[in-house]
Amino acid sequence: MGLSLGITGYPQSGKKTLLQILTNNSFDAKKGIGVATIQDDRFTALVKHYNPKKTAPATINISLVGDITDEIIQQGSIFNNIATMDALCIVVRAFNDDAVYHVKGSVDPLRDYEKLISEFVLHDMVFAEKRIERLQQDKKKTAAQKEKEIALMHTFMQHLESGTLLHSLVLSHDDRALVNSYPLITLKKIVVVFNTDDASSTIIDAFKNNYGHHTVHAIAVAVKLESEIAAIENEAERSEFYASLGVTKPALQLLSCAILDSLELQSFFTVGQDEVKQWLIPKGITAPEAAGYIHSDIQRGFIRAELMRYEDFIIAGSEEKLKKEGRFHLAGKDYIMQDGDIVSFRFNV
Repeated sequence: MGLSLGITGYPQSGKKTLLQILTNNSFDAKKGIGVATIQDDRFTALVKHYNPKKTAPATINISLVGDITDEIIQQGSIFNNIATMDALCIVVRAFNDDAVYHVKGSVDPLRDYEKLISEFVLHDMVFAEKRIERLQQDKKKTAAQKEKEIALMHTFMQHLESGTLLHSLVLSHDDRALVNSYPLITLKKIVVVFNTDDASSTIIDAFKNNYGHHTVHAIAVAVKLESEIAAIENEAERSEFYASLGVTKPALQLLSCAILDSLELQSFFTVGQDEVKQWLIPKGITAPEAAGYIHSDIQRGFIRAELMRYEDFIIAGSEEKLKKEGRFHLAGKDYIMQDGDIVSFRFNV
């Protein structure tokens, strides 16, 4: 599954530095795009165990979709850029540095978040209002089609006016299909990165107290500090530095978890001497549907899934021991995939 994450925020908030960290400096500076590897300790442990010829961790495509300024908002192009993304990362400045100009004149992260979200909410309300007007004038759609979509747009308007974001709405499959191509920003899953002075920031507690009803994932990252630590080539020294600062999870790992949680995705793994690979799938899908993420033929000819639970595998230490203990499972077409399943699919076409 090719995930796309758009990074935006006010100028000088640390967006580009965050992109550098997430992509390990391997991004296209002109286009502002790169690929970040999902950081998952389970994948690392499986690679260490199997020592495969090839590894394939899950990845995220990341794009700088632009600065948010009054002029750019008026132009409207940034909303089109955001609309192409699966999820949105808003970088909010929470660090103090007199040498770095703040577009709003002072550092106030909650104020900045409120202002940015208000712009997105206003954009979605204007879009819904204009969409209703167009539908009322549309002579190609039937009355029933127009009535259904107009009702949905009114629901969106009421939801936004109440101070909540569209992604908290539970939409039917048909309603989701109806609006999937629309540039509705708050329908996207949103991750907020507060760019802090250090790793011990209390901004997240303040954010939850004020904006918990927005149901967005918020994390605090000392972006400049993370950038300096990432430049340390020796892995042991890097880990020691993180530990000394009380950082339990580096920025990429924090962001990886936030994105997967917000998009309701989970992982399964295929393993062996040739390759260890991590696959991202939606939560709640069946084994045949998961097999389809590898190849449509495997889903079409699905016979069964042979699987191990990651936690069981780590405790047992080997596939052989797991089988002897009776914790090697055979699953049929109705099996619902669980996060961390280690799977081999049997199929016939």
